[in-house]
Amino acid sequence: MIMCTKLKYQYPQYLSAILCMVLFSLLVLIFPLQAFAGQTIKVLALFSDRALVVVDGSQKLLKKDQSFKGVKLISADSDSAVLEVQGRRKKYLLGSEISTSYKKQDPKKVLVVWKNKYNMFQAEGKINNSSVTFIIDTGATTVALNSGTARSAGIDYKKGRQALVQTASGIVKAYQVKLNKVNVGHIQLYNVNGMVLEGSYPTQVLLGQSFLGRIHMIRDGDKMNLRKKY
Repeated sequence: MIMCTKLKYQYPQYLSAILCMVLFSLLVLIFPLQAFAGQTIKVLALFSDRALVVVDGSQKLLKKDQSFKGVKLISADSDSAVLEVQGRRKKYLLGSEISTSYKKQDPKKVLVVWKNKYNMFQAEGKINNSSVTFIIDTGATTVALNSGTARSAGIDYKKGRQALVQTASGIVKAYQVKLNKVNVGHIQLYNVNGMVLEGSYPTQVLLGQSFLGRIHMIRDGDKMNLRKKY
């Protein structure tokens, strides 16, 4: 601004304006672009529950659940590592380089769900703002949860239609309910059919077709891609 003020007095007004634009363009080119970019992360080596990473040029051996410059190691083995950056988890192979220039999440974007150690697709989410862990069960017709989880979510399930359900422990009472709001990652649906089972089964919420049937779902090896239909 000081330079442009001086030009105003040395040159005609129209020439001053042109020269100011040229000077501004040069400044944009000269200053480092890193100021406008996100972090750069590279995976150098992988071990059991440890990963050697480089974050913006700084090297660090991360242990499970340890963070460095906003990068958290969730899990690792000799093949890949799951890193959490800016609240997002992704799986990366050895030598992967990651850019973290994320924009605000679009609900239509894909949510990637990975298999857990029991070979089941597991995702974190909420029922009526109460945090739960989901197991994706494509064979289930509805979202199934135990009575303790239902109470934590504020569901008055005994007002629902009663039924009997066969489980590994025998026949138990169950109640058909309507779940006001179900979130899996950033995907949110309202008025989802559910089934509450008396007792401790299932230990984790089974995410069935009453939710899955309302989204796009594609299985790709050890991951499953979920996306809202509209």
